[in-house]
Amino acid sequence: MNLNYFFYPRSIAVIGASNDQSKLGYEIYKNLKSYSGKKYPVNIREKEVLGDRAYARLADIEGEVDLAIIAVPREHILNVVKECGEKGVKGAVIITAGFGETNDERWKRAEIEIVNEARKSGVRLIGPNCVGIMNTKANLNATFIMEARPGKIAFVSQSGALGAGIIYKTIRENIGFSKFISLGNMADLDFTDLLEYLSDDQESETILLYLEGVKDGRRFASSLKKASLKKPVIVIKGGKGRSASEAVSSHTGSVSGSWEIYRSALRQSGALIAESIDEALSMARAFSQPLPRGKRVGIITNAGGAGVLVADQLEARGLEVPRLSEQSIKELKTFLPPYASFRNPVDMIASARGEDYKMALEALLKDDSIDIIVAVSVVPTFAGISREEHALGVTNALRKNMERKPVLALFMAGDVSTRAREILEKEGVPTYERPEDVSAAAQALYEYSKVRGTVIQ
Repeated sequence: MNLNYFFYPRSIAVIGASNDQSKLGYEIYKNLKSYSGKKYPVNIREKEVLGDRAYARLADIEGEVDLAIIAVPREHILNVVKECGEKGVKGAVIITAGFGETNDERWKRAEIEIVNEARKSGVRLIGPNCVGIMNTKANLNATFIMEARPGKIAFVSQSGALGAGIIYKTIRENIGFSKFISLGNMADLDFTDLLEYLSDDQESETILLYLEGVKDGRRFASSLKKASLKKPVIVIKGGKGRSASEAVSSHTGSVSGSWEIYRSALRQSGALIAESIDEALSMARAFSQPLPRGKRVGIITNAGGAGVLVADQLEARGLEVPRLSEQSIKELKTFLPPYASFRNPVDMIASARGEDYKMALEALLKDDSIDIIVAVSVVPTFAGISREEHALGVTNALRKNMERKPVLALFMAGDVSTRAREILEKEGVPTYERPEDVSAAAQALYEYSKVRGTVIQ
């Protein structure tokens, strides 16, 4: 499905654009000011909006309009959608709430009428009751929230407010998105449509979904299976319990359904299921790395306790922490002190330098008994050890070696590790601060390798 007119529009009209800072139309148009395409504020009461000429109606705009962002009171939405059809608008995002998610039958019917009107003229709709859409590659922020950092994760959320919260969280944590779509009530376009589009989107390497319910389960499962064969699809499911399921109905008007049925369908379709937002983001970031050939994890660390915690987490998720090959042990003994641990995890002890990390990582990259590597550091700041050198040891090993194994990092010293994490992330090594997060990433890599058929053991 080609939805490029939503994400690469040549021209955008904001119906309800405003100079009033208390209005959503003000925030939306302000956010769009930096977009390179043509922009038209539409407001019958304004002569100009934020310095741009305003138009009373869509019909008054001289040129074509690809995309309309609609933020007007709900009683005007049907007429605005009619005008979109008459103008030849290809896609419209309805920000306004108060339709199918309410208990008012009048507005439930109104939502259906709006969709029927749009279909008469071929206008595709996102929403209503949504935050909007983003395409960071094109510097398009058609929402009333802050723009996400650029990245390779496409994020589709049924909840607008939760989606916004996740974006703010990822801004702080330096995690980027390629595209963000707030679906709201899914009166027209839904998860299935976006999966079909994003599965072919070259700017999105991973797809993250927050879903509460779907309209057509079989169609969704079919689309999810096809998408999962092209790239990882990670799902956070809301509305698993009874009270949460009831809340979903009043939130986006969806029927949540049985969690057991959803979980089975998601797994059969190749999706990766996340139990929390943190876990989902940890999993999504892992896919900057190649897929492993199996589930055997090698750990190198300068802190025995940290290595033990990681091993516990990995094994709890069904991964293995096996004994290293005799060749690897022999090689490690040539440069590590005799009181280091040459088992797995490899405890290089607290005095380990950057060169030790480099050489240990090189040994494990060559070890056929290891499929995934986790480099752990507590970044001690004594004996002349710099805050960056362990990270530089890891990146130097990866630059020298062409072995195709996924490498993840766990740097646990809080702000002391900030510079080290930046170095690793710049080189494409996903870096985490908690054993739970790095183990979730390793599990995601292994589980998706089974979906794609790269497991050979």
